[in-house]
Amino acid sequence: MRLELAVETRKLEIDLFWRRSFFFWGFISASFIAYASLYKEKAIGLELVISSFGFICSFAWSLVNRGSKYWQENWERKVEQVECEVLGEPFFAEREEVQKPEIMWLRARQFSVSKLAIALSDFTVVLWLALMAWTAWSPTPVQVASISHCLKIAIPVASIIFALMLLCLGRTSPPSNSHAKKCHEP
Repeated sequence: MRLELAVETRKLEIDLFWRRSFFFWGFISASFIAYASLYKEKAIGLELVISSFGFICSFAWSLVNRGSKYWQENWERKVEQVECEVLGEPFFAEREEVQKPEIMWLRARQFSVSKLAIALSDFTVVLWLALMAWTAWSPTPVQVASISHCLKIAIPVASIIFALMLLCLGRTSPPSNSHAKKCHEP
């Protein structure tokens, strides 16, 4: 009973994680579209309002993702705690070998989908901050030319650095082995 409840609640937390993300994606997408439309019209006052709204939505999304990840991991720990009692072995806590295809590029990798979603939400926060700063300072055409040259280098470099960070930090955390060891102890 306890194991079933923990597994179902964990599943619910994962479902809620994605539902919440879809909710925020709607507001953030609409904000990007509105910002782009207003940028064409040079409506600087409204651009600032929209970029501020986009920033707040992205910041809230980032915090909600972290809260969802916390509760998902909380219920994973509960599953690990009771699985030995019910199943007699660490069924969920142990990872299985996966089949490795001939082409290394196509093989499965242990990336955490929720960590990557958190990183994406953080990236949108940074983008909105940049758009807010750009809008607030409203550079002159001469400044735009010099800033534009710098941005042509800075944005791709920053994006590549962020992608490398995702590659390194977006991996799935190893399961806690403390419960697995308890299963095998007499």
